[in-house]
Amino acid sequence: MNANTEELELKERLILIESMIAQGRRTTESWGWTFVLWGVAYYAAIAWSAWGSGTLAWPVTMTAAGVLTGVVASRMKHDQPETTLGRALGSVWIALGISISLLMMSLAISGKLEAHASVAIVSALLGMANATSSMILKWKVQFVCALAWWATVLAACFGSDTQSSIAFLVAIFLCQIVFGVYCMIRETEERKQQGAANA
Repeated sequence: MNANTEELELKERLILIESMIAQGRRTTESWGWTFVLWGVAYYAAIAWSAWGSGTLAWPVTMTAAGVLTGVVASRMKHDQPETTLGRALGSVWIALGISISLLMMSLAISGKLEAHASVAIVSALLGMANATSSMILKWKVQFVCALAWWATVLAACFGSDTQSSIAFLVAIFLCQIVFGVYCMIRETEERKQQGAANA
């Protein structure tokens, strides 16, 4: 009887872990818009740097994106209570956002914004955050984003200016815009399924 009880407890724990991972994915999906927002912000900063005042492009764009993220996030309706897993993942992304913003603003203002090193550092940080989230959530799609960011690190370190720029622009598109839209679509489908189940 004791072995059966232990086996039942083990199954219940596995079910709980699986449900926590699924909830973590759903939480990430609900933040898909931030991936798109930051992807657009990166493109705006890059375009502004190329065709305008490079000194102000990154500080202004990143600050605006951060403020907009904060405003929208504070108004979001949360259907589920906050979990430890959600707080951990959120902490990774908030720390990443602060780190990248501080880094890019400081490099831009100091005049030391060198293209290859900046792309390599930002891509490495984004790769780390995506990999961390994907490993915690056991989510292969997000790990593909990490691989794309890490490939961009290699292109920035070993490639030409053109190769580095193209790799960075492609990684932003795939890992921010496409992944963000993917998350938003999955969230919409999940809500439709919940609505159909509740009807």
